[in-house]
Amino acid sequence: SGINAETGLLEGLTDGKIWIDHSTTDYEQTEEMCEMVNKRGGRMLEGSVTGGWRHSRRQMTVFIAGDQDVAEEVRPMLDDIYSNVIYTGRMGTALVPKVLSNMLTCVHNLAMGEAFMVAKKAGVDMKTMFDCIRASSGNSFVFETGGPMLMQGTYDPSFTIALQCKDNRLGYQMATKHKVPIEILGHAMQAYNKAMYKYGDDAPCYIAPKMLEEALKTDLRCDEFENWEYSIQNVDGSSVIRHHGIDIKRTDKDELSNFEV
Repeated sequence: SGINAETGLLEGLTDGKIWIDHSTTDYEQTEEMCEMVNKRGGRMLEGSVTGGWRHSRRQMTVFIAGDQDVAEEVRPMLDDIYSNVIYTGRMGTALVPKVLSNMLTCVHNLAMGEAFMVAKKAGVDMKTMFDCIRASSGNSFVFETGGPMLMQGTYDPSFTIALQCKDNRLGYQMATKHKVPIEILGHAMQAYNKAMYKYGDDAPCYIAPKMLEEALKTDLRCDEFENWEYSIQNVDGSSVIRHHGIDIKRTDKDELSNFEV
């Protein structure tokens, strides 16, 4: 493998060097890699990244796990690279919020597609529906990003559905290990598997609502989102979406200052 080969990662690890593993893999494999790194005299941290690969790392969050002293040693570097750095605990724990977050996006995406479809059938303009939910308690990161991608018909091509389904399987393995029934997350996992089998491994990760569009012979396109893009801003540890290329009301700095405590 790329780790064990003569020119692999382990060959370059010497005393004092730190390897931060950004891959999303199962817990047992992470522990095995950590043991191999330690035997070489190096140190390892788990670094699961979230926030959407279409953006620069400076707009993303990283979950760090492993020895806390090592994590604090590299924190200044990580703070320069990422918008948000969160230490999750012992090796293997960074994977947990990363995978469960990805599973939650499946639930949000499926429900969002149904909500948009009901609204369209009921005669509500798609942009108006977007603005209403964005301003209400039903809003989410997925709604603000996946919604426009649904209305564009792109369904987020920056991440494949095969990768999403792989993360879903990792989450299922965690739940099985800890004997936690996952009825809602499990239903979303099966719906995503069905979409992957239908549209292929390389289909975009938010494509599952397309099955509903095809079943009802009604698309959810909206021309007002043709040039839409977004960026992410870290506000008090929360990922806040900034929209570009659409007509929305902008909040000025004076209005924001009224909310400061």
